[in-house]
Amino acid sequence: MISLLVQILKAFSKRERLFFAGSIVIFIVSGVLLGLILVGQITIIMPADGGSYTEGVIGQPSFVNPLLAKNNTPDSDLVSLIFASAYDLSESIKHDSNFKVWDMRLKDGAVWHDGTPITSDDVIFTIQTIQNPSTLSPSFSDWQNVVPHRISEREIQFELATPYSLFENVLKDLRPVPKKLFADLSQAPLNLRLSPYMLEPIGSGPFMYDFLEKRRDGFISSYSLKANDNYSAIGNVPHIKSFVVKFFENSDSLMQAYNLGLVDGFGTYDRRILDNIKLNSTTLSVPTSKYYAIFFNQNANPALASENIRQALNEAINKDEIVKTVFGGNASIEHGPIPSSLSSYNPAIEPLDSYDPQSARDLISKDGWQFNQDTKFWEKKDKNNTTQLSITIKTPDLYPQNIVAKMIQNYWNSIGVNSSVAIVDPQQIDDQVIHTRDYEALLYGNIISQVPDLYSLWHSSQKFYPGYNLALYDSSAADQLIESARQLDPYGSQHQSKLDQLQKTIVQDTPAAFLVSPYYLYTHKRSLSGINIGNMSLPDTRFTDVTDWYVKTKRIFK
Repeated sequence: MISLLVQILKAFSKRERLFFAGSIVIFIVSGVLLGLILVGQITIIMPADGGSYTEGVIGQPSFVNPLLAKNNTPDSDLVSLIFASAYDLSESIKHDSNFKVWDMRLKDGAVWHDGTPITSDDVIFTIQTIQNPSTLSPSFSDWQNVVPHRISEREIQFELATPYSLFENVLKDLRPVPKKLFADLSQAPLNLRLSPYMLEPIGSGPFMYDFLEKRRDGFISSYSLKANDNYSAIGNVPHIKSFVVKFFENSDSLMQAYNLGLVDGFGTYDRRILDNIKLNSTTLSVPTSKYYAIFFNQNANPALASENIRQALNEAINKDEIVKTVFGGNASIEHGPIPSSLSSYNPAIEPLDSYDPQSARDLISKDGWQFNQDTKFWEKKDKNNTTQLSITIKTPDLYPQNIVAKMIQNYWNSIGVNSSVAIVDPQQIDDQVIHTRDYEALLYGNIISQVPDLYSLWHSSQKFYPGYNLALYDSSAADQLIESARQLDPYGSQHQSKLDQLQKTIVQDTPAAFLVSPYYLYTHKRSLSGINIGNMSLPDTRFTDVTDWYVKTKRIFK
């Protein structure tokens, strides 16, 4: 057969042999292409288990433990991967008609990373440790006036001092720890910080601790996790089998590592970092329920007691320019105490909040101030004194607050308000400024849960520490709306009606100038798929659906 084919080819002219060879090549290529098309038609690409992913984070962990982890830290990132929430661990959550007594049943088969069962004793121990003021837990205020009762090994009842329809929010934030590891420290909770389980935890989440690496100077450079195959009783087992978190001291070193391929992804609020990306990447711009505002302290500056002055200061701020200049468009303008990205936002408040510098000047004049043509600032005179309209903005030395504060200073100076900015060490802002309410105007950020509860931020009982009513807002109408909303079904129309009225009431009173809500920018290599980050509250919520992420694929028949 072969010799016959050779004889035939020899009989061909040179041109015929070229034509024959070309036909063979076309036949083979066409066959391959048709095969690929056929495979594509009868199969689909699906996530495959396996592979690793490396996340870059600025900072380093200190306490990888839900009892002590603070929000917006590397600790909270790791905790969200290693510890499941009480909400995720629950098979059912029920409440009485008054939202005062709640019952939770744990899922059957839910276990810790060492394979031992998660019980109601673990949940109750976690709550009681948080409630102990000596623990110094950041979650302390969330669990006051809540009494947990053990019903059975898998059932807990929570007795609240007052009705609270949003208690599920608290359970979503609670991440239980194993009682057996820390029970001996219950009498000396400060010693929790000395436990080896602070950095080598045993949790219940989708990933479990494997090992960590330190530099010679003690800086924790990386933290390696592996998939928890026992997580199937709680949720989906992760596709990614190795999840590594690398830590960096600053954004420059993080970006260098990303461009060298040592890191697969990272998240930031600072869009300036993205200008340094050299690799083909995907960046998700994620709306958040975090917003920045300037909170007015009427007790610290008598001029701020006037609604006209507060309204004038608000109308002088060009929020659209802030969004474009500072955030490069990666932010939304905000008008009230609930971010516009949430479904409970009331758009009817928008006409109450506008940029109008001339109206701002008119409001100041209406309030009895005279414009001094020499100083270019407003002032009031009485028999003995001349008072200049002035205000100081305090804000932490962090991006973007420090930049936004300078812009607002210029806006206020331009309408005749003598303004200055005091930049505060971020490590000192809580103790020296917020706790003592030592500010005239504070540029700061609030974070709102997806189902909002504005009690700690706007109720008059929270005007002073440990409350976070930073405007020292005191309104009986707002208090009543907040209290009523907390006793209504959070997914019902009556609850939304209360929130609509509350937003309108707060905006009309102008206790703060609401500014912008930044987008969270998550950048990753294109090898990562399955990532779907919805509206975020805290940065660690980017891992809510981390079990769906994948870096490997397979084809299966349709």
